[in-house]
Amino acid sequence: MTVDSGPVSSSLLELQTMDGRIRETRDRIDAYGPLLEEIEAPALELAGEAETTEGRLRDLRLEERRLQLAAEEKAVRAQRLEERLKLVRTVREEAAVQAELGLVRRALDQEEQEVVNLLDQISRLEERLAEQRAAMERARAAVDPRRDELVAERELALSEVASLEESREGVAAAIDPRYLRVYDHLARGGRRPAVAPMTDDGACGSCYSVIPLQLQNDIRARAPLARCEACGLIVTSPAPAAGG
Repeated sequence: MTVDSGPVSSSLLELQTMDGRIRETRDRIDAYGPLLEEIEAPALELAGEAETTEGRLRDLRLEERRLQLAAEEKAVRAQRLEERLKLVRTVREEAAVQAELGLVRRALDQEEQEVVNLLDQISRLEERLAEQRAAMERARAAVDPRRDELVAERELALSEVASLEESREGVAAAIDPRYLRVYDHLARGGRRPAVAPMTDDGACGSCYSVIPLQLQNDIRARAPLARCEACGLIVTSPAPAAGG
């Protein structure tokens, strides 16, 4: 397939060059994600440990509050039993109240001891949490300069892509839509060329299959677009010699 192209071959080559730059810049942008994850990993790990400690602290404080309420309830109950003990009239009734009071006091003592143990655990966890938070802040402070540098580089690359894409739209708008559709179809996926200049010795600039002699002459004389019969790429007129 050939069509008289005029300047379209140079426009397609320019478009391909711009697409390559856009692709390379996007790859560079994608690479910043793992880099940022790597430098942030120590601080994130410490943050996870601190979050686990905070969760454990919340659970212990809830348990401590539950035991405090239970102890207060038993203390009130013990006080009422002591008051009731003053009013008993028989030895049997006194023994029953004393037995119940003993049970309540032992339960109260046990819960108060559990509260003391919990408060000790809470105190130690609070110290650990403070240490973890301090370590996390130190880790963040250590990587912040490099992280800020990477973020700034990524933002610059994003701006570069936006500028390249805007320029690409201008180049693409000047190309006949028929040619552009062929180019876009071949360039889909972006990992192989869609356009290649013919070599000086008359071969496809991509797969280096020899182009029929008559088509070589046509390409050199009238600069048409041609599809390589071997690889299907668009073959344009040979690239100008350096300095030519």
